[in-house]
Amino acid sequence: MLTAAATALTRTDDTAGVVLVGGSVTLLGWILTALWLVGVLFVSPAIAVAAPVALAPSLVARGYFVRVTRSAIQSGDATGAPSLVAWGELVRDGLKSAVLSAALLAPLAGGLAVAGGAGAALVAGPVDPESTVNAIESALGPNGPVAVAVVAVGLSAALVGAYLLAFAYVRPAALAAFAESGRLRDGLSPRTVAGVAATGSYATGWTLAVGALAVGYAVAAPTVPLVVGVALAFLARVVAHGLYGRGAAGALREGSTWDAAAQPAVRTHRDAARSGSRAVRRADANRRADATHGAGAGRAADAAGRARNAPPTHIVSGDGGQPIRSEPPAPVQVGRDVPVTDRGNASDAAAIDEGSDEPAGGFEWGPSLADAEDKS
Repeated sequence: MLTAAATALTRTDDTAGVVLVGGSVTLLGWILTALWLVGVLFVSPAIAVAAPVALAPSLVARGYFVRVTRSAIQSGDATGAPSLVAWGELVRDGLKSAVLSAALLAPLAGGLAVAGGAGAALVAGPVDPESTVNAIESALGPNGPVAVAVVAVGLSAALVGAYLLAFAYVRPAALAAFAESGRLRDGLSPRTVAGVAATGSYATGWTLAVGALAVGYAVAAPTVPLVVGVALAFLARVVAHGLYGRGAAGALREGSTWDAAAQPAVRTHRDAARSGSRAVRRADANRRADATHGAGAGRAADAAGRARNAPPTHIVSGDGGQPIRSEPPAPVQVGRDVPVTDRGNASDAAAIDEGSDEPAGGFEWGPSLADAEDKS
């Protein structure tokens, strides 16, 4: 698992491009996010409107880590890391990843807000702080207020630390669940996330990822001023997310298989009635089609009806599980290959007559050399 994740980038279509662009995006994300926060907090709140520009590099990096996790879940050790292309999809995935982290941290933020409000009420609220201190001193002695304050701070720190540790363990499992299906609600499903986090393979992958991050950051920290460390930090996170995906793959595949097997068993009577009515309407449509267009139209209506009643195909993409527009392959996007013809598209080739001079799925740069030149 560790070897496959560590060498995944060496098996991608454009290793140097992923490292250079990924390091640049990471560096821009650090700089622009810091400048944006300083501007909002200390210059003017109006600078908050620049959030789409300031946070875009960080969202691209987050989206790429989601793509690395998805690739590790789907293909395991068979392929390398994906290329850093299709930035619109990366931004969408990165935004969903940020929303996922915010949702998981929301209970901690709410608890800290309640604790802060209680402390403010004790200091400047309706409760008199002197009477509270006097009551504590009378009960615990002169050092009572200090002891209570130390215990309260220590307990709060312990609770915050435990929550952050649980967040560090659960958040990659939630990210893997979201990456596998492309739907944010799967990453927020307690049942799905707990099913992934409770497996031994995920625990192993998470432990290896923590070690990879620790070693990677330790090596990268001294060289950050030289910019080399930024690329090393990016590589460490790529390895870690590859380990997250490989560790969670088994549990997510088992869950997908179980859902597919259990789907016919949970059909309700209302669904059965609807299916029956659809069958009647389909039979009527077939008879009308046979009378009007002949047997060929009837067979087409039958095929369309079967397609409507078939179980939905599970489509995984970076946009909420919905189909996305196909894009050129990574070698084309990174400029390593510019195909003139598309010989692999059988449907386009079949659509062209055998006697036509038009190339199947492609184009010609100029007239064929075999054609006679018009001298007139």
